[in-house]
Amino acid sequence: MNFDFSDEQRMLRDQSRRLLSEVSDFHTVRQLLQAHQPFNSDLWRQVAELGWPAVAIDEDQGGLGLGMLELCVLAEELGRTLAPIPFQSTVFLAAELLKLSAAPEAKELLQAIAGEEAIVATDLVAPGQSWDGQPLQFDGKTLKGRSRPLAYAAQAQYALLPAQQDGQPVVVLVKLGDSGLKVVPLNSPDEIIPFSALQADGVQAIGLLAGAQATAAMQQVVDQSAILTAFEQIGGAEAACGLARDYALERHTFGRPIGSYQAIKHKLADMAVKIELARSNAYYGAWALHAGSPDERALAAATCRLSATEAFEYAARECLHVHGGIGYTWEADCHFFYKRSRLLAMTLGEPGAWVDRLLSDTSLNLLKAH
Repeated sequence: MNFDFSDEQRMLRDQSRRLLSEVSDFHTVRQLLQAHQPFNSDLWRQVAELGWPAVAIDEDQGGLGLGMLELCVLAEELGRTLAPIPFQSTVFLAAELLKLSAAPEAKELLQAIAGEEAIVATDLVAPGQSWDGQPLQFDGKTLKGRSRPLAYAAQAQYALLPAQQDGQPVVVLVKLGDSGLKVVPLNSPDEIIPFSALQADGVQAIGLLAGAQATAAMQQVVDQSAILTAFEQIGGAEAACGLARDYALERHTFGRPIGSYQAIKHKLADMAVKIELARSNAYYGAWALHAGSPDERALAAATCRLSATEAFEYAARECLHVHGGIGYTWEADCHFFYKRSRLLAMTLGEPGAWVDRLLSDTSLNLLKAH
């Protein structure tokens, strides 16, 4: 097994890091937040022009025809800068789900993601999750009910939503802006990523997947997204660790940098250990995505999800502690990482459900081995 990235993939990493450091720094993020426009439309346009949303889409659908490894590279760099663009909902979730549908509308939207800067708000049922309240109801033509919170729903042109039709799970496509659909703004735990709910009252919808096929497709895409999100979390964790390290070298007390004290050294060392463990698991996940093995993917997804979530939450929390009181102010950047770490920990299912998944998959593999 080769767990290293190729020269081309490293070039993609360097290119994306340069772009994001130039146009998605925290000064820009603060300007967007002050203008009450958390979505960086200029960055999204540049990302689309570079073909990032099209990286893992086949060439016959207008994509670049590369693969999931390239998405892993991009995910880490996007996480490093907490980029305020709808990459997860549109690329990690929507594009991958659309690939699994034979509906012509799915192919059309996939092409729009690849080449037309389309934004898709996506909600999928992750392991151990259930709908809050009543699920959306689909009668074959129209959709009724209220969705769960959706990232970038107010900025999106389309939404992919789980619903029920005659008691069976379905995935439906809705065009936002149609009559009978209301976008309800919600408070977000991370100001950089806006959330809204969709209130549907007989809005036109298109069924893309149904029954067992819908369930299997949602599970596959959630697993894939867990691995990709793990890279995003690792990027954020490394950035938070770097922020804490730099402050520990700059801040002096009693005539010496606070980084020279054992308590701070241990915090930074623990951050590094957790990040490297998460990276090892994420590389396993990237290999599983590339290999295309469902069993490996399921186990890797749970492993990635748990270790990367722990690493990012720990790094973000201890970054605050290293900074002390100033770390809790709006002027410091620490809170951005803490809020994003909490948000990513809540997406794609609760950690407890992933623990159950990991234990279940491990037990199943042991039984197969014997």
